[in-house]
Amino acid sequence: MLVRLWQWQFKIRAHAVQLPENRAAKSVEVQGIFHYQYAGMATSLASCILIFVFVSDELSFDNYHPDGDRTYRIYNTVTNEGVQQNLPIVPYPYASRMQESFPEIESTLRILDTYEEQLFDKDGKKSNEGQGVLSESGIFEMLSLNVVSGNRDSAVTRPGTVALSKSLAEKYFGANDPVGQSIKIDNIEREVTAVFADPPSNFHLKLRYILSLSTTNWAARFGDNFRRQQIFTYLKLKPGSDAATLESKFPAFIEKYAAPQLKELGSHYDAHLQNISDIHLHSSSFQWEIAQRGDAQSVYILIATAAIILLIAILNFVNLSTARATKRIKEVGIRKSTGALQSQLILQFLSESILVTLVGLAIAVVIAETSMPFLNAIVNKQLYIDYNFQFVSVAVLFCLTLGIAAGSYPALYLSRFRPALVLSKKRLDGSGGSMLRQSLVIVQFMLSFFLVSGSLIIIAQNKLLREKNLGFDKSHVVVIPLRSPQLTNQSTTRLRYMNHPNVVNATIGFGLPGNLVAGDGVVDPVSGKEWSTSLFCIDHYYIETMGMELVAGRNFAVEFPSDSTDAFIVNETFLKTYGLGDAESSIGRRLDWPRWDKGRNVMKRGKIIGVVKDFHFKSLREQLTPVVMQLFPYASWQMAVRIKSNDVSSTLEHLKKTYEQLDPEWTFSYEFLDERLDEMYKSEQRLGKLFLLFTYLAIGVACLGLFGLVEYTVNQRAKEISIRKVLGASVSSLLVLLTKRYAALLAFSCVVVVPVIWMAAQRWLNQFAYKINVEPAIFFKAGLLITVITAITVASLAIRAALQNPVRNLRSE
Repeated sequence: MLVRLWQWQFKIRAHAVQLPENRAAKSVEVQGIFHYQYAGMATSLASCILIFVFVSDELSFDNYHPDGDRTYRIYNTVTNEGVQQNLPIVPYPYASRMQESFPEIESTLRILDTYEEQLFDKDGKKSNEGQGVLSESGIFEMLSLNVVSGNRDSAVTRPGTVALSKSLAEKYFGANDPVGQSIKIDNIEREVTAVFADPPSNFHLKLRYILSLSTTNWAARFGDNFRRQQIFTYLKLKPGSDAATLESKFPAFIEKYAAPQLKELGSHYDAHLQNISDIHLHSSSFQWEIAQRGDAQSVYILIATAAIILLIAILNFVNLSTARATKRIKEVGIRKSTGALQSQLILQFLSESILVTLVGLAIAVVIAETSMPFLNAIVNKQLYIDYNFQFVSVAVLFCLTLGIAAGSYPALYLSRFRPALVLSKKRLDGSGGSMLRQSLVIVQFMLSFFLVSGSLIIIAQNKLLREKNLGFDKSHVVVIPLRSPQLTNQSTTRLRYMNHPNVVNATIGFGLPGNLVAGDGVVDPVSGKEWSTSLFCIDHYYIETMGMELVAGRNFAVEFPSDSTDAFIVNETFLKTYGLGDAESSIGRRLDWPRWDKGRNVMKRGKIIGVVKDFHFKSLREQLTPVVMQLFPYASWQMAVRIKSNDVSSTLEHLKKTYEQLDPEWTFSYEFLDERLDEMYKSEQRLGKLFLLFTYLAIGVACLGLFGLVEYTVNQRAKEISIRKVLGASVSSLLVLLTKRYAALLAFSCVVVVPVIWMAAQRWLNQFAYKINVEPAIFFKAGLLITVITAITVASLAIRAALQNPVRNLRSE
């Protein structure tokens, strides 16, 4: 039916072109405006498709679990002396005690991350493998992992057993079934008891192998310890149980089991439930998180961006449709004078609108497919458009709805003209139509200004995240994981790596910025309370290698052997948090630490020998926290090597050769510290790139509409321009005449929308502990950019009109 109406429309239009006042030039003008509508609709729909594909992937994480609606992860909010942390890890006994205490719980699961790569060795084929966990056997059922070989229920129940992903099993065993065979992991024989299908990309854990948690002695050591938090704990509720009701019982549970152990330390827990489908998008504030982290705010921002782009396209359609209405009034008059009803005209014009959206959709799909590799490069994913029945039907239905919504007003506007008035020579585009178009232009300017300002704010915040002084020098630092052969004599190991002219310094320890640090607290010997800290186990060269600054006291020194048993260095925030006064007066203050190597009841009793200037070792979303540094070589597992910027490749080759000489069992691996730190802001960087991309597209859509509208206006005022030119008007004065109205509309739009932008920006920035101030300069830059784009768009047509031969426009029509 749409095709028949379309053909009918062109027959009427062809007849209209033969009338004296519908010359070919005017018909071309109408068709030109129509092309702007196609281009704008196609561009906006392509943008929406790209955003839809990305957002759909983000929202799809863990939404496929059969019992996902009743599967949760427990997380703790820990408060100690006013310091608050959200931790996805909880004490080991949470699982068993909760299942005993709450009949609503059907089953529980405990997972411990390996935190580092393991050496896999099968018949001499060796490789370092990451993305592994230690777990109880319920992991396959709880997390919907599909076991393709072996027994799911008993796969990792026994000590010394391991389950491999299908891809990892094929890597080491080829096409053979590995179940029942053994493989060395960290030089210990492990029995393969199961093979599971590789988890989908939208699973919150990157998982390649699962070791049995029973291999460790966690149950014996921490079976009733509510202080140590290191276990990821999941639970599944019984059908019909309510998560909110269960969570309301947690305070009493904490008071009964955990509080007796926490009171003497001055700590407090608040336990919460997090649905499995929320882990990916709602864990950005968690410390020690191992899940793939997205950002819910980024998703919401992109959805809003898609809505804005689509709204701009609709406004374009309405604006251009009403603008070209006066060029189609003869068609309306002829149709009505030959008996056409208003309802028939409305149907025709709506069919045109729907056809624009459908054709726009077809073009948009081509644009989106062409742009998909660029989108994947930005988000580091393998996204694609799935042309299933659901996608196609929803897209077509959406376009039909969009076409009706966009075409309703123009259809009513065009069909209401009376034949007698239409066929007269009176001008029908009165102040009402002009006011409508000006209002729509204002809204377009507001939306464009909103997007441009938002892009500048995101770019400025990302620049702060990249360039803020972190309190240490992150450049040219190579991080290398070490194993026992190199950790036995750490001093010798360090000197071997230092034996190269391009190696400036090196340090071995536990606790590098952007990586794991211990969360153990220290004990105040005066009050007996535990003070929450981030604990760094370092060597004598850490502060110097990392480019940190001591503000009081001294560094650890080889000439003071007692530093290894009774010395601590703290940061400035430690002093402020626990009221220890200024840096100088805190030197000599006593602190105790429960030693890891000799049991919790054995204390390391020491004193503060130095205060280091605050440094940011975590994301800038988080406030600085108290830091305690100490010499404790037993915990060391990484080396940071500061190198010179010249001849990096040969320096890395030296590090590789040294590693292979000291530890031929393991494969050399490394990363640059600055790249690791940049990973913490991956979601913000991705949002910035996406937002900027779609802002450009939105501005392009707006410019298409503005270009078409200005072209219409210039043609409407062609005679006026010609008369003014004959009377001596200059090109510059004509340019001012044609552009000043748009300048006024733009200025008004920017002023009105600034408060809305400021409030939206503050809401987004509140997720960062360290953020930019939204200054007027940002709005000035955004306004200037929109002004320049608008000026180019308007002036290109205005200048062309002003330079035309006036005789051509003054001819009788």
